[in-house]
Amino acid sequence: MSSTDTATRLIAVDDLGASQVAVVPDSPHGALAVGMSAGQPFAVSNRCRHLFAPLGKGKVDDDGCLECPWHGALFDVRDGSMVRGPQGAFKPISGAVKGTLGARKLKTYPVEVRDGAIWLV
Repeated sequence: MSSTDTATRLIAVDDLGASQVAVVPDSPHGALAVGMSAGQPFAVSNRCRHLFAPLGKGKVDDDGCLECPWHGALFDVRDGSMVRGPQGAFKPISGAVKGTLGARKLKTYPVEVRDGAIWLV
């Protein structure tokens, strides 16, 4: 079987909106945060490592990182690593959160853009 035979269509790129990310609830891997970062598609586990916020309801920032919608933690969507811990009331302990919870990366999934949509391959 080729990757075309086993690929799963996740979402149209045009459906991402200004945030450049969305929750895709029904993938073969469960709910995923799927989007575009610096012109490249990505799919990662949907739950923030801090307090399990739905990352697909966040946004992709100007540097191409996925920002948690609850406390502003940032994730590199290429490898799932936390590059900035939670902000706001959590900012004083951001480094500790990044150091402990950030050690557990988001799971990443292989995707590609095909026919204007992001596909899990």
